[in-house]
Amino acid sequence: MFFFKFLSILPFWVLYGISDFAFFLLFHVLKYRKKVVLENLRNSFPDKNEKEINEIAKGFYHHLADVFIEFFKGISISSDEVKERVQINNLEVVQKYLDKGIPVIFVGGHQGNWEWAIHSVSLHGVNLDVVYQKLSSPFFDKLTYEIRSRFGAFLIERKDTIKVTIERKDKPRAICLAADQIPSHLKSAYWTYFLNQDSAFFTGPERIARKFDYPVIFMEFVRKARGFYDMNLSEIVSPPYENLAPNEILDRFVQTLDASIKQNPSSYLWSHRRWKHKREKHAIKP
Repeated sequence: MFFFKFLSILPFWVLYGISDFAFFLLFHVLKYRKKVVLENLRNSFPDKNEKEINEIAKGFYHHLADVFIEFFKGISISSDEVKERVQINNLEVVQKYLDKGIPVIFVGGHQGNWEWAIHSVSLHGVNLDVVYQKLSSPFFDKLTYEIRSRFGAFLIERKDTIKVTIERKDKPRAICLAADQIPSHLKSAYWTYFLNQDSAFFTGPERIARKFDYPVIFMEFVRKARGFYDMNLSEIVSPPYENLAPNEILDRFVQTLDASIKQNPSSYLWSHRRWKHKREKHAIKP
C-alpha cells in the first residue's frame, strides 16, 4: 500500500512519464491482450482498414496506461483537482429529479476514466450509489473500494443491488451502473446488436427502472486532453413505463453507447473479452 500511496502523490508530469513507459511495455513488449483488442476492433469496425484499426488500438493502449495511473492518483487527488479536470455538462437533467426527491439511474460504459466519473459526480453534491463487482484479490478490492468511496460515493456489491435499492428507495440519489459488462447469468440476458456484434446485456438497468419508476440518464465520459475529461449527461427515458415496449430501455442505452463509442473509439475498454459468448449457446430472452 505504501508504494501506491507514494505513487499517488507524484505530480502528473511524472505520472504520465510512467504511463508512457507502461504504454511501451503493454503495446510493444508484452503485447497485452493485443489479439483480443485487434479482434474486437476488427469486428466492431468492419469498414475500417488495418492502418485505421492499428491507430485506434495504439490510442487505446495509451489511454489504458493513463487510466491505470489516474486510478492510483485517486488515492490522494484533491477535490479541487478533480473539479478542474472533469467538466460535467447538463447536470441539471439529474438535479431536476433529485430536487423533487426522485432517484435516477446512471447508465454508462467503460469509457474514459470511469473512476474519476464517480469522484466528480460525488463532488457536485449528488448522492451517488455505485454498483460494483467484488474483485477476486482482497487487497485490490479494498483499495478500489476506498478510492471509489473517498468523496462520498456509497458502494453496493452487485449481488445486493435490488435489496439495497429497496432499503434506500426514499433517498434522492443517482444509482450508477456500468451497464456494458457481460452478464453473469447468460440464460436471463438480453441479446441485441452492439458495435456490429450480437451482444449479451444484463437486464438490471431495465428491471430497476421499471420496478421503482426511476428515470434513466446516460453518462458519457469523453477525454478532451490528457488528464482532462468531459462528462455529458443525457436523459434516455423517464416514467411512466407502462406503454414502453419490453427491453426498450436497454435498446436506447445500447444505441446511445454504440454511437458514443464510434465517436471516441480509443477510450473504450477493448481489452475485455466482451464477445466471448455466443447467442446460440444460451437461451434467448424474448
